[in-house]
Amino acid sequence: MDLLPLLLIFAVMLVPLMFMSSRQRKAQREQQAKVAQLGVGDEVRTHSGFYGLIVEEFDDVVILESENGAQTKWARQAIAGAVAPTEDSAAAAEDDDAVVEGTATDADTASDAPVEPVEPVEDGTVPGVTARDTDTTTDGRRDA
Repeated sequence: MDLLPLLLIFAVMLVPLMFMSSRQRKAQREQQAKVAQLGVGDEVRTHSGFYGLIVEEFDDVVILESENGAQTKWARQAIAGAVAPTEDSAAAAEDDDAVVEGTATDADTASDAPVEPVEPVEDGTVPGVTARDTDTTTDGRRDA
């Protein structure tokens, strides 16, 4: 009999925790489903705030390209979601189509050579920037 009030208090404290954790799991599953649907050509934002375009995808790794053309490797779990185009970007795209006489356009200054996709290595690893295990400098520093 003395344990009944204690068990009742304990149960009242556990019930909200169970509901909160089930909601969190549901939101986590929805987020994973949204990220799994993203593919090559989708513009995304990572949890750290990096905006990029998916140019390559592997199992759990994607290669994102920034506006300046730099490509970086990201874990798929780092993607917060797809970026919806805004009205400002649509208006900017229309402005970009208009060419003023005597000015250089992106097409004039950009290289005409297409960017070749990165092929997976035969051993199944994903290509990208990795640190070497061996020291390549004479003074022992890797950042030189």
